[in-house]
Amino acid sequence: MRYLILLIFLSCSGKSDQNSCGYFSEHEISIDTIRIEANNEILYLKGDIIGADVSKDKKYLYNFNPYDHTLEEINLNEHRLDCKIPFDREGPNGTGQITSRIQVYGKDKIVIQGNVFSMDGQKLTSVNPRDLLLNWANGDYPISKPIFNDEMDKLFTVINDFENKRNVLGIIDIADQEVYEIPLDNFKDFKNFTFTLQGGSGSVRTTPNLDMDKFDSKLVVSNQVTSTLLVYDISLDTMHTKKYQTSLFNNEKINSYKLTHEIEAWEDYQLEYSRFYQEINFLAPFWDEKNQIYYRFSFKELPTASKTVDHIKCKVYITALDKDFNLLGEIEVPKFTKIPIEGTFRKFPKHFAKDGNIWIFENLMDEMGFVRINLSES
Repeated sequence: MRYLILLIFLSCSGKSDQNSCGYFSEHEISIDTIRIEANNEILYLKGDIIGADVSKDKKYLYNFNPYDHTLEEINLNEHRLDCKIPFDREGPNGTGQITSRIQVYGKDKIVIQGNVFSMDGQKLTSVNPRDLLLNWANGDYPISKPIFNDEMDKLFTVINDFENKRNVLGIIDIADQEVYEIPLDNFKDFKNFTFTLQGGSGSVRTTPNLDMDKFDSKLVVSNQVTSTLLVYDISLDTMHTKKYQTSLFNNEKINSYKLTHEIEAWEDYQLEYSRFYQEINFLAPFWDEKNQIYYRFSFKELPTASKTVDHIKCKVYITALDKDFNLLGEIEVPKFTKIPIEGTFRKFPKHFAKDGNIWIFENLMDEMGFVRINLSES
């Protein structure tokens, strides 16, 4: 079902260089809202469905519901729930009790917590990157979602190399259980942006978000604090660094922060963490098959006085990149001015491109919906 439609003409900031409006200067944007028909079922919306995934043809969204342990199959063409596929918690086909982000592979496979399943819930193989890391005992651990190659005989994940205090791209040969590491030295150091909350005999650390996604034969590593992308070509075994000069916001976070706080000073911690989000925050790029272009969201939180119980107000931007990750343009997104917050965690909702439109999850009074952004030539 389609609700509100807004037509907005985009205008640039007056800058004429290629880093300003660029690609967007001759486009207009229309925004509508779609509600998913749940067929009297209760869909799992917690976490703004960040852990869901879409099929390669973008016809379906798959969302795992840990309450009834089913895989929700959402028909994106018909805007409705098609079915709920039951999965086992325990036994030979068990997923385990805790599920997080799922990944759809091809037409008939899905990965849940390192386990590869058929779409009808049969476990095909089990691969846990934690078990394959040779230096796990020394403190190494994966910090990105694991990604298989097309043959599913290699696994890629970003590893925190504890001993050398660095992050590396880990390429894991599943059969030989060997790990080949590529240092990610061109990323901004996280140590200046890692917050620690101390209390009693323990502490909790919060690090910036880091993502890795696969587009055909390329792996793209991104993080929250910089616009820089690291692009690894699987077929060529080469790593490239893409740096950008943006015009609407800084290329990276530049401020200094008080990083260590006591639990008794919880309000001070919240204020400082909010200040961290008031600098630019970068999300991972995503591919628009129809227009043969990458989009990438970024956002800046507005002052905390604008924060509600479950949302923060912010400025949201879209950057356009060509197929080789070259900058084409950037623009502030009108009428999209808030993102969800849960405790201290800001969560940009699940989003993807389909049929030339950008879909962004929206909780419509506990029903699944999407804000749909269409960019068309004016």
